[in-house]
Amino acid sequence: MDSDQTPQTQPAAHPPSPKRVDSIIAGPDAHVIDIPASGRNSKTGRVNPEKSANAGPDISLSWSDVSLSVKISKTESKTLLHNLSGEVHSGEVVAIMGGSGAGKTTLLNTLAGRIGPSELSGDILVNGSPRSKSTWRKLCAYVEQDDLMYTNFSVFDTLTYSALLRLPSSLTPAEKAERVETIIMQLGLNGCRDTWIGNAEHKGISGGERKRVSIGIELVTDPRILFLDEPTSGLDAFTAFNIIDELKKLAVKRNMLVIMTIHQPRTDILELFDRCILLSTGKTMWFGTTQDALDHFSALGYPLPPKTNPSDYFLDIITLDQRSEELRAASLKRITQFSAAWNERQGNDEKRKKSPVVSVAEPEVADKFPRTIAAEFATLLHRNMKNVARTKSTIGATIGQGIIIMLVMGFIFFKVGNNATGVQNRLGVLFFIAVNQTFGVVMPTIGIFPIERQIIKRERAAGTYRSISVFAAKVVSTLPLTFLGALLLAIPVYWMIGLQADAGKYGTFIVIVLVHSFVANALGLMIGSAVPNPTVGQILGPLSELQWLSIIAYTNKALTQNEFTGLVFDPCPPQSTQVCYTDGQAVLDQFNLTNPCKWCCVAVNVGLACGFLTIGFLIFRKTSRPFLKLQ
Repeated sequence: MDSDQTPQTQPAAHPPSPKRVDSIIAGPDAHVIDIPASGRNSKTGRVNPEKSANAGPDISLSWSDVSLSVKISKTESKTLLHNLSGEVHSGEVVAIMGGSGAGKTTLLNTLAGRIGPSELSGDILVNGSPRSKSTWRKLCAYVEQDDLMYTNFSVFDTLTYSALLRLPSSLTPAEKAERVETIIMQLGLNGCRDTWIGNAEHKGISGGERKRVSIGIELVTDPRILFLDEPTSGLDAFTAFNIIDELKKLAVKRNMLVIMTIHQPRTDILELFDRCILLSTGKTMWFGTTQDALDHFSALGYPLPPKTNPSDYFLDIITLDQRSEELRAASLKRITQFSAAWNERQGNDEKRKKSPVVSVAEPEVADKFPRTIAAEFATLLHRNMKNVARTKSTIGATIGQGIIIMLVMGFIFFKVGNNATGVQNRLGVLFFIAVNQTFGVVMPTIGIFPIERQIIKRERAAGTYRSISVFAAKVVSTLPLTFLGALLLAIPVYWMIGLQADAGKYGTFIVIVLVHSFVANALGLMIGSAVPNPTVGQILGPLSELQWLSIIAYTNKALTQNEFTGLVFDPCPPQSTQVCYTDGQAVLDQFNLTNPCKWCCVAVNVGLACGFLTIGFLIFRKTSRPFLKLQ
């Protein structure tokens, strides 16, 4: 049974009573809706949430004359938000609503400080003061619309790693574990605590549970302000109600401010919002309670029709209709009327005053990050290694590829001879080993890292850890499988092919292959750090064969020098038409494989690996850097 439908998550007296339904659908003169203030809802009979004894201090977020524009060309800009103003307080749940392109997410991101290069004007204040980079990330949290998480972890694992990474070292492991258990209980996740997150291929938790886990990840730090982008997207109506109902309870109990974008919520969800912000073309159409919005639009000649959800009707009358020029002109005229009416209402409202500044305990900012680099690295490495160990398909593919390539090469080039044909076979198989160990390592890394980078970007946006910690942990965690695949190929294939039976040369062969696998892994991480998606990475991967930067060329020279040096060939048969060589040095001279020397080639590859990792880290730090614009 889906845990979203377990009894403990169902609100009391749901579905709504006929009396409440009648008051909504009876007609334009009987659309009274009881909007909860401070968690009260007298008509539904729902149990009122109460503020917890250890609830946080009061906090307010206000914005005035906020405008935002972005450049769409070198000479042209587009204004996304137009002179928006408002103020919200702790304990409230505020919904930002509007049609597509109305500016909902833009306003949410602007208030959260998560906007990229743009022109921002106006004031955004926390308790009457400008937002500070040193404290803002500790005051707020942001739940993205896409629930990106590691699919091989359980709900408990996911929340535990969030607590380990985000909570300061001043808290004991027991206190962090207690925080995780509290969140699991508050969000009704106890029934799926040991279920893996899963994905489309491997079924895990449900959509509603997934959304609650995303919320839980952010609640670990006990934020004062919680931003959510479309938290009900893709959910059925029942699950969507449960999500918003839980958020309302948390807002009241924790004295937390919750601001979200939402698209056409059903009526009982609408009742949970203390206030709503209606936007169209980046302008405010209304900001206040739903009941007052109905009265406001009714006074303008747009009463709520019978049997109509208020949120549906709001979007009908405030959305710019692009289906035809006539409809666009009519809707634009209506939107202009609503915008002017709102501005007039704001200007004539003498009772509208700024709330007094309230005190709030500023979080400690002795360190920008909650933990040391070493502690971050250890936790991230543990998480990565557990994720790798649980990815059975990747482990199986690595082992299978190594065994299959070993068997194919071993039997095709089985026991090469010491004649002219043996020369060509040795040259071919050694080059093939270098090529295989390049693309067999680079391509899988390119396919995985860009996807994982999106999770890292979200976590970095919350100030979870430093970029150097997560990149170093990623490098180290990729090495075991990389070396495993190399060893599965290199250890047996050497003897199957019949290369020189010398312990020193055999050991050198293994070292060269391992170094090559390491530099190929570094190359894959560099490309994966730069490309926006795996598809682009698959196109750029073959560039590893560029002259002077080709790891294949250096590895091939090292392998051939290791094999052909000291090798003596059989005498050529009389009247042979084949090119014959007396020893391996003649082969190296013939194919210009003597420069640079064997260990010089290995050293160059090590240098290239260091260069790739350095460049990769610099690119990764930029591509995974979250947007933060507070002023």
